[in-house]
Amino acid sequence: MQKIEFEKSKIFNKPKIQTKRHTEIIESLEKMLEKGVPDLTMSEFASKLKISLRTLYEIAPSKDKLILMTMDNILTKLGKHALDSVSNVESPIRRLEKYLFIVNQAVGPKFDRFMKDIEKIDGSKKMADYHENFISTYTEKLLNEAIEKKEIQQINTKVFAVLFSSIGREFLNEKNRKSISTTPDENANSITSIILNGIKLKN
Repeated sequence: MQKIEFEKSKIFNKPKIQTKRHTEIIESLEKMLEKGVPDLTMSEFASKLKISLRTLYEIAPSKDKLILMTMDNILTKLGKHALDSVSNVESPIRRLEKYLFIVNQAVGPKFDRFMKDIEKIDGSKKMADYHENFISTYTEKLLNEAIEKKEIQQINTKVFAVLFSSIGREFLNEKNRKSISTTPDENANSITSIILNGIKLKN
């Protein structure tokens, strides 16, 4: 986990002190970006957020870094919600299924406009990879626990973890979105269920 956090810090150059005010500004920015990333300068962002340009630069050194930080905040909160939601689920395989269904929301309609625009920003792939790697690591852990509890077959848990963590991004692909009528998160959840049901042991 420490290694992941180190890689993440390289992407953002976050300020040493993250104040309550900074957090409030990022939350306001999240709401602004729900309809997509506007073509604004840092000065125009500051004006819309009703803060000084200096305060905005305390949060991020550039527009791209500001957008990436906001993206990170959104995905981190979704991930925390997923972890909190499964904390009391005793069965590893049921915990995994519920967890994946929640994190797959990142490719759903709620984030569609934002995620499409974010792809154009330099560094967005590294950010997406960071969160995908976290999901993969947690998924592998739960799959190993499920094997120990004899809930699933003996499988290569790392291979399946990589698969589960990348399904959503594959359906987010522009070509796939145009050719498939259902939403990326619905597609990811459908495939996830089929695969999980296929590896479960019948008691």
